[in-house]
Amino acid sequence: MKAFLSISFLLIMTMSFAQGDDWFNNLENVTQDVEEPMLYYERFNSFTEGDSVRRCDKRPCNGIIKDYYENGVLKHKGYYESGRLITGYENYYDNEQLERNFKIIGTGSALLTVYYKDGTLRSRVEYRKKNAIKWEDYYPNGNIEFIEEYDKKMQYYIKYNFYYMNGNPQNILELVDEKERIYTSKEYYRNGSIKCEGLRQQNASMGDYVRIGEWKFYNDDGTLKETVNYYKGEEIEEDIDDL
Repeated sequence: MKAFLSISFLLIMTMSFAQGDDWFNNLENVTQDVEEPMLYYERFNSFTEGDSVRRCDKRPCNGIIKDYYENGVLKHKGYYESGRLITGYENYYDNEQLERNFKIIGTGSALLTVYYKDGTLRSRVEYRKKNAIKWEDYYPNGNIEFIEEYDKKMQYYIKYNFYYMNGNPQNILELVDEKERIYTSKEYYRNGSIKCEGLRQQNASMGDYVRIGEWKFYNDDGTLKETVNYYKGEEIEEDIDDL
């Protein structure tokens, strides 16, 4: 997570968007020719509930443990108790660049930062009570790829935004009414023109964020194509005020 604890796209909690939304269908695959994240040591991370015990000379490791590449460059450094990482750790690439730094910053809180081999920020994850409450991923060119942020109890999104590799927004979902769990929602073409916009509301029982009210759809040149009304995710013909 939503970095690289289980780095599938969250990870990306499949927020089921109805009405044929292409929320995930157009995401760019920029992982080709990019080094894989170093996940081996995460299995020993007690904070993120890693369930493995590291052994040194057939006994659970204790104290500061360092691993090195064959060329002598530091690969990993962490503090272990009974074979588990308890205060965070660091990984490094074979060129001495920091790959990740997992740091516990308070009771139940931690921060994970992950980097590409050239030093560009790859991910930043904030944890509270062992939950990934805010997650950011970045493209290799440094532009942001997505941001997801939850409320303190992990019950709903504060924001859930995706961006094209060129820096333009792709899908934007941001909370505007916490009590009613209503969000502004916008989708964009790659050229930056808006594709559609309207409101969504969380349907907690279904795990969805459905369209409500008036939605506007645009052509890629910015001209209005059509306006559609929705009620609880379903397209309607009559004015929503008549319901």
